[in-house]
Amino acid sequence: MVKPVFEDGMFSNPFPAEEVNAKGAFKARFNNKAITRPPQYLPAESVDIAKAFPENEEGLHVTWLGHSSFLMQIDGVRILIDPVLSNNISPVPLFGVRRFQKEAPVSAEELPFIDAVFISHNHYDHLDRRTIAELEHKVGFFLAPLGVGAILREWGIDSAKVYEFTWWQEGILKGLSGKTLKFACTPARHFSLRSLFDRNKTLWASWVFISPAHKVFYSGDTSYEMHFKQIGHHYGPFDLNLMENGQYSIYWPSSHLMPEDGVKAHIDLKGKYMMPVHWGSFNLSIHDWWEPIERVSKEALEKGVNLLTPRVGQTLSIDENPVTSDWWRKFATLP
Repeated sequence: MVKPVFEDGMFSNPFPAEEVNAKGAFKARFNNKAITRPPQYLPAESVDIAKAFPENEEGLHVTWLGHSSFLMQIDGVRILIDPVLSNNISPVPLFGVRRFQKEAPVSAEELPFIDAVFISHNHYDHLDRRTIAELEHKVGFFLAPLGVGAILREWGIDSAKVYEFTWWQEGILKGLSGKTLKFACTPARHFSLRSLFDRNKTLWASWVFISPAHKVFYSGDTSYEMHFKQIGHHYGPFDLNLMENGQYSIYWPSSHLMPEDGVKAHIDLKGKYMMPVHWGSFNLSIHDWWEPIERVSKEALEKGVNLLTPRVGQTLSIDENPVTSDWWRKFATLP
């Protein structure tokens, strides 16, 4: 199974990578004619805490908080993935990357106790300092790839709460309910960076979650490679795949999934339902803001994939055969 490479204090992908076309990317951004933000705030439902974390501890309940942030209750264990509740994810606020919604669908203050926060990598749209600080007192553990724990400890998170993992390393999480959840840190094809001087000093990852009754996969940020088939073979089939979809470009082909490749990866993983993520709240690329969801919807229909497209803040109970809508189309300028 593919494993990360660590040499001279840096991680690197064990996959052949196409180089970033920095000159082409700069020119494309400068001349970009795409509509990268919606014409008005996109809707966000206020999270229904009782629905997101029902007292009946059985079942798989997933709440999309926008971009790659999720609440999940998996057979009684409560987790939060890549929480970003800020309205601006830029390290330089004056040049902010601002949320498409007026605000996040829930605040840290409104959330109950969370058994664990899982982090995929250190990019600002996945690891938000303000959100982490606001959550610290109501989270049991913070679980992250190698090196990311040092960032959390530097921010004041108690070391006893922080655990780091490498690819294919597994663990058991015991929730406040007494129920347990098996998890595994799994590969991704991406990179890490928070400043000019720390590129690839920390690892990036995807995550697998396994309860006695359900399996969920979260891709993190990644491009397509053989690791999807390996994960599907080792841990699949999955009830739900949370698949990256958005912020891609031909100028950085080895960093993110193209929508069609996301569907291909979902099939490799042997998934029942696919939920596209990494779109709909922040713009980090040069495509129209609605392009990722339109492309993945078309590909999923052609390939017979069960696609779930919830509204931001909406909770889906996966065991109840959820039905979602093309809610974004009323806000998009489609061709």
